Amino acid sequence: MNNPYIRNPQLAGEEFFWLGNQTGVVLIHGFTATTAEVRLAAELLHQDEYTTAGPLLPGHGTHPKDLNRTTWQMWLEKVKEIYEKTLHHCENVFVIGESMGALLAIELAAQHPEVAGLMLFSPALKAKNLWLARFLSPFKAYLEKSNKDDGLAWKGYTVYPLKASVELLKLQNHTRKQLNRIEQPTLIVTGDLDKTIATNSAEIILDGIQSKFKQHIQMNESTHCVLLDKELGLAYRYVTAFMSDPTLTGHPNIDC
Repeated sequence: MNNPYIRNPQLAGEEFFWLGNQTGVVLIHGFTATTAEVRLAAELLHQDEYTTAGPLLPGHGTHPKDLNRTTWQMWLEKVKEIYEKTLHHCENVFVIGESMGALLAIELAAQHPEVAGLMLFSPALKAKNLWLARFLSPFKAYLEKSNKDDGLAWKGYTVYPLKASVELLKLQNHTRKQLNRIEQPTLIVTGDLDKTIATNSAEIILDGIQSKFKQHIQMNESTHCVLLDKELGLAYRYVTAFMSDPTLTGHPNIDC
């Protein structure tokens, strides 16, 4: 049945778990998205023999009314379920989060100090105009997305479910309070062309976490979805360099 609320319905966006070696990577998609948002990176990781997993967060990939029935705690519980499954098969597990997925990665790491390292892509600690959801949600179910199709292999909703948007605001507020619990090595990657998150989101996280090893890399030609954009290959090399030695500071020594 055709779903007018799903962009690129032909793309694979379901949950995945692909066994590989003893190093695992959990990849968490963002708000209104599906696992298609992190699947290209996941496929590269699995080709390099990492055990790779991606949860489909509750309320995503079906109908926006389903997302309006969820809470941020439900999203986190799903992430924890997949993380624990991955940890059962692996000696070390890293976590990659995209946008809202980066906030869930922080929440997970605050509760699980054994997480080997965090890779936060376009972390949505502050998102432009999200505050409006508090005022609109009593009157409207959805808000149409204004951005045009950018041609990226993104699958998800064409609208913002407003009650769920309020849950994202709650998650942002809660995540800020968790930052001082984060001691794991942390890599933050943002796109210079990102028009979704506030420009100081990465700096707030860097200033708040207690990690001894932390770094922020800016991708010159990338938009919000770095893991789907033209610099994916470069971003992937940063990811693998970080997992090989997360104690590096500054830019990892990679062959660009």
